[in-house]
Amino acid sequence: MRNLLPLLFLMSAGLAADKAPVDELSKFDARELHNRGTQRLAEGDLAGAEEALRASLGRDIDPLRPPALHNLGHVRFGKGKAVLGGKTAGDVTELSIARSYLEAADADISDMKDQIELLDKAKAEGREPDYVPATSALGGGINTFRTIKKLIPKEEAMVTKRNGVVAAWTRSVGDFRGAHELDAADAQAKANAEAIEELLRALRRETAALEEAIEAQRKKLEELRAVIQELVKRIPDDKLPQNAEGEEEDDENFLPPERQKPKSGSGDPKKPKPGEEQKMTEQEARGSLEGLKNEFGRKMPAGGQDGKNGKGGSGGKPNDKKGKDY
Repeated sequence: MRNLLPLLFLMSAGLAADKAPVDELSKFDARELHNRGTQRLAEGDLAGAEEALRASLGRDIDPLRPPALHNLGHVRFGKGKAVLGGKTAGDVTELSIARSYLEAADADISDMKDQIELLDKAKAEGREPDYVPATSALGGGINTFRTIKKLIPKEEAMVTKRNGVVAAWTRSVGDFRGAHELDAADAQAKANAEAIEELLRALRRETAALEEAIEAQRKKLEELRAVIQELVKRIPDDKLPQNAEGEEEDDENFLPPERQKPKSGSGDPKKPKPGEEQKMTEQEARGSLEGLKNEFGRKMPAGGQDGKNGKGGSGGKPNDKKGKDY
């Protein structure tokens, strides 16, 4: 066994070497890499084009650097454009939706504050308040609150996506600028850099505006929450809108703890799924054991006494025969 160890080690090393990744691009020279990258760019394989063109630049062959940088500028611009769904600008609808819900929140806050004043006035005058418009205003405010709360993470993802595009296009501008610096005759590279810089300015403005809208939405949520809670205090439980407690698990419950209803099934044990191991609570186990004790601890008549004196199954004196006590 001792003699086999070196052999096994050598075999393992050989297998590891066979599985080691081979750098496919290492066998190509700078021109072949440049041509490979250009071909993949034409085919729309942006990732493959970027890999080959960067490898070509790594060979540090001066005559090939300007065209490689020029094509790399196209690659990185294309990657950013793909993230935007083939567009050269962010979707302004995203910002419009964010701003529209800010306006809706302001309208809901105003309506709810009006209802708070009307309810307080009616109670101060000893009149029965009209809860119908108050309930309607409260339901609308809660719906707006929950919609904005769900929108914010999506809008933040949009900002992250746009920042990625900004980074890609910034590198694209650098590639085109570098190509023009190395080859002053490449006027197209300069024009491309200037055009992308204009797109970048617009995209940065839109992204900054969306970030401001998100921050405004966060503040508006706090304002909405405060007014909703104030209006809830003035409406009886039987007049509250159904959405006050939330319809989904992650919905915010606007009722104070003392007014919240226990969720259906919260006191019952969770039913196991088919095939799952079923576990008994301590109370259930005690009850089951007591039942078994009563069942098997009962005194049973001997089987031979059945039918005696014409009394089927109950003949004989009870003390003639005892069953076992378990």
